[in-house]
Amino acid sequence: MTVSLRSPRESLGGFVILPRLIDKVRRHAEGTLPEEYHQNLLRPIDPQTGLYPLDGRFLAFTGLDPAALEKAILRLPDDLAVLAWIQEKSVPRTDQEKDAWREAIENAPPDEKRTGHRRRNYPSLAQRPDIGTLSPFDLIDLDEGRTLP
Repeated sequence: MTVSLRSPRESLGGFVILPRLIDKVRRHAEGTLPEEYHQNLLRPIDPQTGLYPLDGRFLAFTGLDPAALEKAILRLPDDLAVLAWIQEKSVPRTDQEKDAWREAIENAPPDEKRTGHRRRNYPSLAQRPDIGTLSPFDLIDLDEGRTLP
């Protein structure tokens, strides 16, 4: 699948996921975000299932309210203005904390629950023998037609 969203690896102000989240919110408002992305858009971490969508990870890390973030993204003119709003409204984070958070997502150990979820949600990649070891960033990049770094 080829989608014109930025990779989750891209960062803004040290926050991975953020440029992609901005793209998704704006495309959703325009009516151009593919349907399969709607379910997890600004979706917090689900305490019942334990699933951690990337948007939810970003919200938990920053302490931001999803509705307020969406309004800011749609109201503000560009990425830098959104970043300034986030820096003002979110839990303050050091560069080291941002790096550690990124590494925790990239290096999360595989488990059967996540691997099963990945097989269901990435059918184009389900037969890869390494699917259980790929990071969420790897899966998204491969699924959207990008090569791995």
